[in-house]
Amino acid sequence: MKYVLFVLLFVSYSAFSKDELKQVYLSFESDYMSNNGEDYSKWLTDQYEIVQTMHIPNLGSDSRRVTGKQMLESMKKMNKPNATPSSTLENTRVHLKDDSRFCATSTTVTHANISGTAYEEKETRKVCFIKIMSEFKASEHKIDVYYKAL
Repeated sequence: MKYVLFVLLFVSYSAFSKDELKQVYLSFESDYMSNNGEDYSKWLTDQYEIVQTMHIPNLGSDSRRVTGKQMLESMKKMNKPNATPSSTLENTRVHLKDDSRFCATSTTVTHANISGTAYEEKETRKVCFIKIMSEFKASEHKIDVYYKAL
């Protein structure tokens, strides 16, 4: 009986911890999507970079690598939030690496019209965090955008 209770408590704690980590990711994403460099900069480690890859049917893939500093400069030029759908608790998964590191992955789906052709646009986002002092900071950020003709 004690063993069963211990297992239930451990599972409950793990689930609660993952929900907290999902909230960390969602807060990061909110600041990223807002294009507010001041809020976003608080999340970044010195090693942070974002890699965005677009996968276009019959054309292939194209990747861009941007440092945190470059991203912050880009955000200064943007005057409005990103229109891409935001992640939710339900479409976000957490992968623990160790006591001080985790990655979160989410997928959103929307539709886009490109040169008169309708596409499904599926965006997969992955951000890895490291705990520095008592705060999580983003060290790695990957976005893959997949297009599928409708």
